[in-house]
Order: sequence, then C-alpha cells, then structure tokens
Amino acid sequence: MLHYHKFILILLLLTNLSYAAKATEGKAGLPQLDFNTYPSLIFWSILSLILGYLLMSYLVTPNIKSILNNRETNIQNDLVKAKTSSQETEKIKESIINSQTELKSRTQSIINQALSETKQNIEKKEKELQQKLNEKVIKAERKIMDTQKSVVKEVVNNAEELTTKVIQNLTDLKYDKVAGKKAIDTASKNILMEK
Repeated sequence: MLHYHKFILILLLLTNLSYAAKATEGKAGLPQLDFNTYPSLIFWSILSLILGYLLMSYLVTPNIKSILNNRETNIQNDLVKAKTSSQETEKIKESIINSQTELKSRTQSIINQALSETKQNIEKKEKELQQKLNEKVIKAERKIMDTQKSVVKEVVNNAEELTTKVIQNLTDLKYDKVAGKKAIDTASKNILMEK
C-alpha cells in the first residue's frame, strides 16, 4: 500500500514538472489564469490539504484530545475531592455539634448535681444549726428557770425573815413559822404559775 502511494506521488510530480516546463516556455500573464499551471496548482493544493489533514489528525488533534481528556479527568478528580472534602467537613461539623450537645448535657448535669448537693449541704447545716440553737435555747431556759427558782427561793427566804421580823416588831402576835412558810410557799407558787 505504501508503494502505491509513492507511485502516485511520483507520477503527479512528473506531470507537474512537465506542465511547469511548458509554462515557463514563454507565455506572459498571470499564472493563475494560465490553464497549463492548473494541474500543478491542483497537485500542490491536494498535497497541502492531505499533508495538513495528516498533521492535524495524527499530531495536533490527538494532543488536543489528550489535553482535553486530562483536563476533564482533572476536573472530575477535583470534583470528587471537593465532594469528599465536603462530606468530611459535614461529618466533622456533625461530630462537633454532637460533642457540643454532649458537653452541654454533661455540664448541665454537673451543675444540677452541684446544686442538689449544695442544697442538701445547706439543709443539713440548717438542721445542725437549728439543733444547736434549740439546745442552747433549752440550756438558756433551764438556766433561767434555775436562776428564777434560786431568786424565788431567796425572795421567799427573805420574805419569811422579813415577815417574821415585821410581825415580831410591829405586833405582839406569836408567829407560827410553819404556817407562815406554807402561806409564803403557796403565794410564791401562784406567782410562778402566773408567769
């Protein structure tokens, strides 16, 4: 097949050479209008078109096609990378939101636990203080009662002595100590009960 192409090319070349020789023999004028130059022009035009077609189809177009394919591959790879990056970003965002929610619930439970423990401690301290206060009040009341009893006893004893002295000094009556003591004890008990 290759020999066939070479043969056609040589044949066309020879025919063109003969027409070119005839054209140079002597006609003056524009070569584009000279019919003797048409076969040469047709030959070279066809040869240029075939050569341009072969160059375009075997050299330029495959390079353009490979460049476009590489570009399309790169674009697809970049889109896939962008999509995976977007998915990873969404996963990270969801994990951050979940961890924030978990931290909020933990902190809320810690705060609630601390509040309940503090409330229990305050109630316990209040009970202890109330109990201590009640004990001190009871001790103070006992002390007051003891002091009151001792004061009343002292007053009763003084009243007995004074009554005895007043009766003896002011009257000539004979004072009965037992009856006087009973009367003063009854009066002092009535006074204590009124309070």
